[in-house]
Amino acid sequence: MFVAHLPAAYLAVRAIRPDASRTVMAAILAGSVLPDLDLLWFYLVDARQHHHHDYLTHKPLVWALLALAGWARGSAIAVGVAAGALLHMMLDSIAGQITWGWPFTTLAATLVVVPATRDWWLASFLLHWTIAVELMICTAASVVWFVSGKRI
Repeated sequence: MFVAHLPAAYLAVRAIRPDASRTVMAAILAGSVLPDLDLLWFYLVDARQHHHHDYLTHKPLVWALLALAGWARGSAIAVGVAAGALLHMMLDSIAGQITWGWPFTTLAATLVVVPATRDWWLASFLLHWTIAVELMICTAASVVWFVSGKRI
């Protein structure tokens, strides 16, 4: 996923908790993009030596533990951030490899393999049918946002 993390989180909140407070909505939206902050490390420090899905920010257990800790402390913000991040992991699992069983296994599978049909990896993704899924999510989120009149 490239652009649908935030819109997907918005749709999930509107579907599951339409009465969610602005704070909870903001926490979930933030969590839905937070795992990709590792791209800063990927490009600026690691020099693209390891795929960014191999970093801790893309390990579902990390976010599940945050959710558990947040729940134990009664922190809707922590639970929201973790929920958004776990949604991010689910979306990344469509065409990316996420190690759901880490640290017990390094097995990572993907639902759809996007073949390298172009010299530039991004072009391969943008010209693959999975981009239509992202565009549908973005369109649906835009429609829900516009029709609902709820401006987050």
